Amino acid sequence: MVLAAFALVGFVIGLSQNSAPAVVQSQIADLDTTVDILGYTMVAYSMGVVVGAPLIMVGLGRVGRRPLLVVLAGTFALMSIATVVAPTVESLMAIRFLAGLPHGALLGVASYVAMTVLGKSRRGLGVAIIMLGLTFSQIVGVPSMQWLSNVTDWRVSYAVVAVLSVMALAAVWAFTPAVPGNAATTARIEMQSMRSVPVWTAIVAITVGFSGLGAVFSYIVPLLEVENGLTPSTVTWVLMMWGIATSTGAIVGGKLTDRSHLGAGKIGLVLTAIALIAIGAAGDQPGVTIPALFLLGVATQIYSQSSQVHLMDTLRESPSLGSALSHAALNAASALGAGMGAIIIGAGLGFRAPAWAALVLTGVAFVIALVGPGYRHVRSVKELSS
Repeated sequence: MVLAAFALVGFVIGLSQNSAPAVVQSQIADLDTTVDILGYTMVAYSMGVVVGAPLIMVGLGRVGRRPLLVVLAGTFALMSIATVVAPTVESLMAIRFLAGLPHGALLGVASYVAMTVLGKSRRGLGVAIIMLGLTFSQIVGVPSMQWLSNVTDWRVSYAVVAVLSVMALAAVWAFTPAVPGNAATTARIEMQSMRSVPVWTAIVAITVGFSGLGAVFSYIVPLLEVENGLTPSTVTWVLMMWGIATSTGAIVGGKLTDRSHLGAGKIGLVLTAIALIAIGAAGDQPGVTIPALFLLGVATQIYSQSSQVHLMDTLRESPSLGSALSHAALNAASALGAGMGAIIIGAGLGFRAPAWAALVLTGVAFVIALVGPGYRHVRSVKELSS
């Protein structure tokens, strides 16, 4: 039940964040705005995660994990309700920023508790369970949100998110065990641990390596409808396929990460590059676009799993902080990708062009994974378990 509660948390957070691209067509009419401006509301959410994860987690290493999770889940539920009633696109940007603040810390602490329940030898599975909630939201939730926004409007879709976020809060309250914080840590120790070069190298690698997802997925609906000429009903099925891809990547990534998280990361980056090349070169052909999107969904999740475990290993003095920072880095990547895409699309270069910019950053991440500080000499899972 603990793991089910955390999977629900991941599902709701994934639904809230990943449904934003699926409802843009409804938001354009309701908020009297444009696709590129709505891209900045997605950037605002991601930046909330980037700011919130370290701001909330540093100094709270001693706090019990259960009360911390309850407060974070409650804050997220409150901001989900506020999203539904946002009157303007400017207010939506502000609310989405606030909604993002508890995201990284909430998933980070939940990942740590899940790893505690399962044991260190299955830590990849612990992260995968949280990520499965996120990715499962893309199989059922995001397509449903896109369909619901088409037949009603985007506010009804996000009302569903608000209800589910309250349910997630109740599940966290009911089932989270009393896992203590780290009595030996302090804010000063955590800040000092964040000064290491390997930690920041890992953060940079996650940010640039995961940016391809934000650059493409943030504009997936106009990519499919405008560039590929697909109908909204067909796009719903493609979004469901995307969710299956990310869930597949979460499962495969968890298994590969438990074998070798550095090897899994390199595999994920190579596959991401292949998908981005296909989208950039022939992303106006459905026969190429749809398989490339499936590959991108699988690849980015493999890389996500491995990079989170690597950062937690690097910041071993405070694994909860490490997990939270990994989610902050993932969302910095989303913000970078979405923002980069908004600028490129706003310049009139089309919905395929962001893939080329993301490809360059993916290449940088691969170089870091080969020769970067903290990547060349890493202890094995067996050594860590012992």
